Amino acid sequence: VEWITMPDAQTAVNALQSGDIDFMENGPYDLLPVLAKDPELKIEVLNPLGFQTFGRMNFLNPPFDNPKIRRAAFLAMSQKPVLDALVGDAKYYKVCGAVFGCDTPNATDVGSETLVKGNGVEEAKKLLAEAGYDGTPVVIMAPTDVTTLKAQPIVAAQLLRNAGFKVEVQATDWQTVLSRRPSQKPVKEGGWNMFFSNWVGADILNPISNVATSGRGKSNGGWFGWSEDAELEVLRDKYARATTPEEQKKLAAEIQKEIYEKVIYIPLGEYKVPS
Repeated sequence: VEWITMPDAQTAVNALQSGDIDFMENGPYDLLPVLAKDPELKIEVLNPLGFQTFGRMNFLNPPFDNPKIRRAAFLAMSQKPVLDALVGDAKYYKVCGAVFGCDTPNATDVGSETLVKGNGVEEAKKLLAEAGYDGTPVVIMAPTDVTTLKAQPIVAAQLLRNAGFKVEVQATDWQTVLSRRPSQKPVKEGGWNMFFSNWVGADILNPISNVATSGRGKSNGGWFGWSEDAELEVLRDKYARATTPEEQKKLAAEIQKEIYEKVIYIPLGEYKVPS
């Protein structure tokens, strides 16, 4: 098997059509109609669970060290604009407020209304004013070299601006995001405020495998962003010890409520990738 890197989607599509390559893992959504007309090619979704795209804040740096400002940013977010820009074709995406995935044993819509309906911007403005937001820029790392990660930072930045945030989008490549993401330094010293990524559906099905639900913080092995929430860790521990699906589902709903109230991370919908 020979793996060939082709960052440009059109180049990869041309190579697929000419027979220079045999398989393309992530088919570009805007070019699917062209590929669908080619009798030599087969389009198929190989992962039925799909992916969850999400945003993650840095709890250590202003302005998101302030819980009210994190909550205001959460209220400003809306899934559909993100999914429209990321995927475009509603056949391949789903607005979904369930932290642990829609149509799964732990699915619930608790706390997700504004994300799903996109109706939280006015409340976000009020909360931002109450929090005394001083205009500290939200620095978002925006990779430009990964098709499934390009749209989220741009759309989210505009949604935040609509609510009154000052936003700075820093274009980079994904490798730089990965190397910068572990930094706990202030923004001026190479730190950050927000980044976006995607989970494979199988990784988010429960609060044990979904590492972004952690509340372990900075010094106890927390995930990038270092959310600290003792109550969340108690609930996750109870989930791990639960002995029935009914008990797990109840705890999953409590965990989701806590995640959204404290803005541990922001699920921005689900999508499937045609290969």
